[in-house]
Amino acid sequence: MSGAPLSVVVAGGSRLVRSVLRSSLLESAAGLAAVEVAEDPEEVVARCAAGAQVVVAGTTIAGVPLAEVMPLALASSARVLVVCNRASAGLVPELLLRGASGYLVLEECRAQELWTAVQDAAAGGATLHPGIATLILEQWREARAESRPELTAKETEVLQAMLSGDPVKSIARELGLSARTVDAHRSRIYVKLGVKSHAQAVQRALDLGLLA
Repeated sequence: MSGAPLSVVVAGGSRLVRSVLRSSLLESAAGLAAVEVAEDPEEVVARCAAGAQVVVAGTTIAGVPLAEVMPLALASSARVLVVCNRASAGLVPELLLRGASGYLVLEECRAQELWTAVQDAAAGGATLHPGIATLILEQWREARAESRPELTAKETEVLQAMLSGDPVKSIARELGLSARTVDAHRSRIYVKLGVKSHAQAVQRALDLGLLA
């Protein structure tokens, strides 16, 4: 898709924004077959069906949320690059999960950067504004922290000892506890981690970063 001249559709945002985006692409792009402007979702879908490879769009198109238009555009094998005035904490993950090939902030996006992002999208890549990448990383970290179960100090100690793969009696001797106490801690660990075996507990703990 990246070798041949690209056909791009600009949609969403105000008429002025669409004009600015179109002009920016025409000024900086040497490998463009066409840059067309679509006024509504139906026109976007028609342009994609006719062979447009990349849709550069705001978060709404003629009042219709981009999230509702994207499946129809993607069904034609077009890529969707989101360009908007600011990063929305709620919209960014949703649009990326729905298949957007990047998210840029209009005021901080130079013409050449826009063209490069369009080329990357056409080639199957993705481009994220640094601030948006940071936002997504922060959300991921928060979600990961919320999903981490709270273990007691003793449960954490037992879990760390389980990393060796030793049986309960060996772990009990290592920690100076009775086998029954270790087994009780292990049972509570299983419940908190949502697992049913020693191996699953260790793997889950590693995935969550609970083990050093």
